[in-house]
Amino acid sequence: MAPDVNLNRPFDPRLFLMDQELDRGVGLLMAGGRELLSAAETARKKAGLSKPEMQILITIRYEPGRTVSEMRESVGMTVPTFARLIGALDTRGLIDREREERDGRRRTLVLSDAGITLTTPIAIVLRERLRLAFRAAGPDAVAGMRLALEALAK
Repeated sequence: MAPDVNLNRPFDPRLFLMDQELDRGVGLLMAGGRELLSAAETARKKAGLSKPEMQILITIRYEPGRTVSEMRESVGMTVPTFARLIGALDTRGLIDREREERDGRRRTLVLSDAGITLTTPIAIVLRERLRLAFRAAGPDAVAGMRLALEALAK
């Protein structure tokens, strides 16, 4: 008998740890991520950013203060690609490299004022799309989702 692969069936909360429900959750997370990126696409193009540049800037916006190597690992880019993109973003004045307080030899990445200004329209689009989804889901679902995503991100 073939496994049930219908991911659009009603959710039964008693079965949330079964493989089928976990697969459904992974599929929904991936679809949600694609939806957010799709929603931001027009703002990205208007800002004149490539997809990798947007990925770096948005990651810095929401995770400021990471070291260069931590950021590179977070976005999953090779050292040469990341170095080239960071160099270009730095030349454009969109990021600042600050000395880390604990180890002055290491640099952390933050958005410059110009970087904040450039990424704000993208952040607004992402907020609005998420706001619509949160309103549709309701406060209990939002609280549960936040807890699950925080546990996943650890």
